[in-house]
Amino acid sequence: MTVTTAWVLWLLSGMVFILSTRNPLYLLITILMFYWLGLKFEKERKGGQWIKLNLRFMLTIVGLSGLINMLFAHTGKTVLFDLPNGWPLIGGAVTLESIVYGAINGLVIGALYLLFNIFNKALSVKQITRLIPRAFHPIATMVTISLTFFPSIQQRIREIREAQLIRGNPMKKVADWLPILIPLLVSSLEDAFLLSESMTSRGFHTHSIRKYSSLYLVLLIISAFAVFAGWIFGLYDYPKLLSIGLYILAALVVIIIFVVSGRGNPSKSYKQEAWHLGDKIASMSFSLALMTTLALLFMDNGPTFSYSPYPVIAFPQLHWTGIVLSLIPGIPLLIQKND
Repeated sequence: MTVTTAWVLWLLSGMVFILSTRNPLYLLITILMFYWLGLKFEKERKGGQWIKLNLRFMLTIVGLSGLINMLFAHTGKTVLFDLPNGWPLIGGAVTLESIVYGAINGLVIGALYLLFNIFNKALSVKQITRLIPRAFHPIATMVTISLTFFPSIQQRIREIREAQLIRGNPMKKVADWLPILIPLLVSSLEDAFLLSESMTSRGFHTHSIRKYSSLYLVLLIISAFAVFAGWIFGLYDYPKLLSIGLYILAALVVIIIFVVSGRGNPSKSYKQEAWHLGDKIASMSFSLALMTTLALLFMDNGPTFSYSPYPVIAFPQLHWTGIVLSLIPGIPLLIQKND
């Protein structure tokens, strides 16, 4: 699976499902899919430290989240031990339910981290920057320049350091590194002037200020108020269709603004991405999973993905819908590059 659109749908479906569930079994299945997919990328790129580093991060974030919630949340009936009540904030009963609830929150944070980590591995820098709407063309250009700036600086530092070692500079003390600064500064300024001249020759500075920028700002403020009003209506006994309608209205306004304002920044792609059968199947699967998750969130009698260990910890309930949705992020494992 190499098409950018398919990976964006993978990201959206995975993120919505992770944020909509607190069931630890669903989260563990999803995290297992992420690790399996990350291991596949590491084998293709001949790397071996990704699993170890991310497993260490996952254990750390789950442990810290459980510890913090254990110290500050004193609810639950399974009391492990008591801290002195005189201790500010953390004094009180330490319960098993508070540890489990904090660990579940750590699983959510870790799953989101793995989600974006794999998304970054799956797409190149060029593919990611092209996802930025054309309305933000200057921002996309600056992001691209920034992403290429630091690797070039590191390469130049290595070259200058090797030249200093050849000249007999041992490079052991802080003062020995001072001769690197002037050549690095001069070369960076030369590259900056060259970049500015090339951008000027390509007409980057000729983009005029949009005539309707104030109108766009007003429409964005209105869409933000629509989202806030939908959230407020959702807290009370108003129909859910009212909140959903406000959310859809705000999304449509933002999309229209991006499309209209992006027409002033035309772009061309000299290499189109080829859609294979596996990319189409994966995109349809991710879209279906995303729509199913959103639909279940607004259903009153549908299967729920929520779980709470309070007041007494119990084994989480499973439903086949949640199991299927937690397995959806593993679809790229079934798709070969030569499909």
